[in-house]
Amino acid sequence: MTDLAIESIADLAPRIADRALSPVELVRAILDRIDALEPGLATYVTVDGEAAIAAARDAEVEIGRTGARGPLHGIPVAIKDNLAVAGWPTTNGSPRMTGHVTAFDAAVVERLRAAGAVILGKSAMHEWAMGGTCSRQPGGPVRNPWDPDRVPGGSSGGSAAAVAAGLASAAIGTDGMGSIRTPAAYCGVVGLKPTYGLVSRYGELPPTSSWTDHVGPITRTVADARLVLAAIAGPDPRDPTSRTRPTSTPDDPTGRTSFRVGIVRSPLDRDIHPAIRAEVDRVAARLAARGATVVPVELPSLGRMPLVGPALGTEAQDVLLPLALEGPGSFANQDIRYRVLAAEFIRSADVRRARHVAMAIRAEVLRVLEGVDALLLPTTTTPAFRIGASEVVVGDGELVDLTRPGGQARLTTRLTHPFNIVGVPAISLPALSLVDGLPVGIQLVGRRWGDEALLDVAALVEADGAGYRPPPSETAQVDAP
Repeated sequence: MTDLAIESIADLAPRIADRALSPVELVRAILDRIDALEPGLATYVTVDGEAAIAAARDAEVEIGRTGARGPLHGIPVAIKDNLAVAGWPTTNGSPRMTGHVTAFDAAVVERLRAAGAVILGKSAMHEWAMGGTCSRQPGGPVRNPWDPDRVPGGSSGGSAAAVAAGLASAAIGTDGMGSIRTPAAYCGVVGLKPTYGLVSRYGELPPTSSWTDHVGPITRTVADARLVLAAIAGPDPRDPTSRTRPTSTPDDPTGRTSFRVGIVRSPLDRDIHPAIRAEVDRVAARLAARGATVVPVELPSLGRMPLVGPALGTEAQDVLLPLALEGPGSFANQDIRYRVLAAEFIRSADVRRARHVAMAIRAEVLRVLEGVDALLLPTTTTPAFRIGASEVVVGDGELVDLTRPGGQARLTTRLTHPFNIVGVPAISLPALSLVDGLPVGIQLVGRRWGDEALLDVAALVEADGAGYRPPPSETAQVDAP
């Protein structure tokens, strides 16, 4: 028997439904683990243990009377701190928002509650969801459970670290450039960015992008990601970007094992750590051995991703420019202030050109996806780097200055961001082996509305040896009885 705190939802749910496991027992086990590990990891902004225990008791009573609502009934979940939870602080990772309490639930929280999930707390995040380290938080840096001296990634770093360390059975993150998938890769868990419009963004606090932001699950297994997605997906009239899934989609019934997978080659390959590239090639070989057709595909337009930047900052300006003009004290991460101020000098012509580049990338990715069921590539170019690092060596031996504009993104979002622009589903799951003693991510990208088919490919990869393993560091050591 394993520790309840790191068991999968797919394993826990039947026992809860059969009343062999009490939701109260599960929530208490995770709260005890939070008490023990949270001081060293700082994954949460808010934990309401009393409310969680009360909700777990209610779930237990309801299950006893009328049965479980579904697989999430009684399951404890963490919510990223830019998503509203009624009566709780929603700080967006900013010291300026510490006392900001939201009076309503985000759509994703409403749907989790309707599924019977227990909301544990609000997970820490990079300030304003505009970075990949979570290192300058009001409660101190969020630490990677695999190595507390390493970043967990961002901006959903607290969500991924909590799931990896067994401080939540699942978490919800947001992903505008890779903010679900990058921390999932760094922390050794599964992170899913659904098709754009599949999950409502109502209740996601600004600044946010109306054309690249997605809300999705972070879990320990692909099966769990599927269960959480089923609970939170669906149209919402309060979100103008929400869409109804077409009646005709690329999805086949789950359980399919025959796929055509494109292993991506692009100008970005030179940045990829050789061992990470080797892990992707191993996955490709194993998929082929299981009957998949694996073909190389070229995406040369990805080399133009840095040119897309001017198209991205305009929506954040309305929210953050007044703060930026107040002076350096308004931000914990000064690079965000500099980015906001610099965006004031971007001309409308630059924005138009950047949009044209983005649309060219989108067209190329969609064209390539017409010939394959999924794309295969790394999630990030390197494993998690050290907190406070100013330089990191990338795959070709080049030293990247993380303090320069775009430096951090070259490590954290260069391989994820293109698929936000395209709006297709993408998932990161742990590779078969560690690299330099740390987890790294395998990224799979599917066709628009092909979320279920993408999860089938991911499940095939996971079944062949990839997947979650408990972090060995003493901050998150799991002692199985």
